[in-house]
Amino acid sequence: MYRAGMAAIFSQLVREGRLAVVDSLKIEAPKTKLLASKLKAMNLQSVLVISEEVDDNLYFASRNLANVLVVEPRYADPVSLVHYKKVLVTKGAIDKLKEMFA
Repeated sequence: MYRAGMAAIFSQLVREGRLAVVDSLKIEAPKTKLLASKLKAMNLQSVLVISEEVDDNLYFASRNLANVLVVEPRYADPVSLVHYKKVLVTKGAIDKLKEMFA
């Protein structure tokens, strides 16, 4: 039931245009300002980022941003998917999500 629920949430996000896919999301240094400017350039204010692997730079840069949550696919939960206005997923994370919910 959980897998079916997660699949339903992802398909609803796609229908609403709230799901975006990027090749990767990397930043050079663990600086909040770098990540904030990158997200602002993509016009994202409230975003859940699902990345195949969360490196230290991305983790440390995101933890001071109030409306940003960065997680690996196994930690994506239904409440977070519904709560954030946009969900940004890397291509590698899509493959892992397919494995988990197929």
